[in-house]
Amino acid sequence: MMNPQVGQDSVSTALVPAIGYSSNEGLLGGLIYSRYDYRGNVAPFNNLFESSAIATTKGFVEVEATYEQTKTFGRDLRSIANFYFYRYTQDQFFGIGNETTFSDQQWDNEYYFFRSIGFSFDYRFRKPIYEQGRSQLDLQFGAATEYHIPYVRQQQSSFVQAMPVGSDGGWTNNINTGLVWENRNSEFDPRRGNRLELELRGAPNLISNYGLATARLELRQYFYLFNFLTVANRFEARHAEGDIPYWEMSTLGNKNTLRGYPLNRFKGNTSVAYTLELRTWLLKFPDFYGLKFGGQLFTDTGRVFTETDDANDLFERYHQTVGFGGAMSILNPDFILRGEMGFSEDVTRIYIGVGYMF
Repeated sequence: MMNPQVGQDSVSTALVPAIGYSSNEGLLGGLIYSRYDYRGNVAPFNNLFESSAIATTKGFVEVEATYEQTKTFGRDLRSIANFYFYRYTQDQFFGIGNETTFSDQQWDNEYYFFRSIGFSFDYRFRKPIYEQGRSQLDLQFGAATEYHIPYVRQQQSSFVQAMPVGSDGGWTNNINTGLVWENRNSEFDPRRGNRLELELRGAPNLISNYGLATARLELRQYFYLFNFLTVANRFEARHAEGDIPYWEMSTLGNKNTLRGYPLNRFKGNTSVAYTLELRTWLLKFPDFYGLKFGGQLFTDTGRVFTETDDANDLFERYHQTVGFGGAMSILNPDFILRGEMGFSEDVTRIYIGVGYMF
């Protein structure tokens, strides 16, 4: 259900319940809640709150919440706070490297699974340092804390056989900085424009159980074809250096990269990922609360690198997945409920969330 009060100077809310069943996790229940505050005529919004929670009868729990404020402390300072908590009854570890193997029999015997629990809190600011028309360059800075621990490890499992760095759990506390440049025509449903983000993070031994540093570069591009089709491109490269626990490694196989592969399928020091997505709104009912139905096709490509790889591996042995999905928007064009199915050579996975993936 949604609050129908949507406009330039209004507040809009969305509440979406979910229920399901999985043979592995049992009965599933979830809730998605979003709140969009447009009061004050501040673009793209005054503040935004997005949250989701899911739990199953077999102990799986995942909770995430994000709050954004475009004007913080009355200044031209955008703040973003993100909280994440999980209790995975089937966290997954396949080893380190781009060529780790997958076996249906070992998957069925839960060889790749272990149980883990963790949480993170991230708070950052964005300060504009250049603005002209729709183009804007922001300086970004902030800090984050996170804790992870595997609490159940079967002796006959890939995790115990490898005992990666971080197998005893622990804290990583980091400070971060970077730049964000963009000129997209919309943050929620972009059809034209670009976005670039460079992020540098450091977790010194003085405040963390593991001392490490990471660098991440993300490029996005959008353009419109035939007056109905959005072509969305995303490239991301990430590198981690130092005493790297398994949860801080550059990882592919999640809701943002190589959709369709099992969770955390590939881990390495460095990762490169690319996504091409075609999006369109298929059916529109403007007189019925602005209801829209859309669809998307996508392909994800990427690979990870370890210290044993060399320059010749840069253009070889990339993994690829394909998939399709649907989208729905009602009352508020900024609220988009998305569902997708990704196909890989290993398994097939389903993803549900608010907003486009990028």
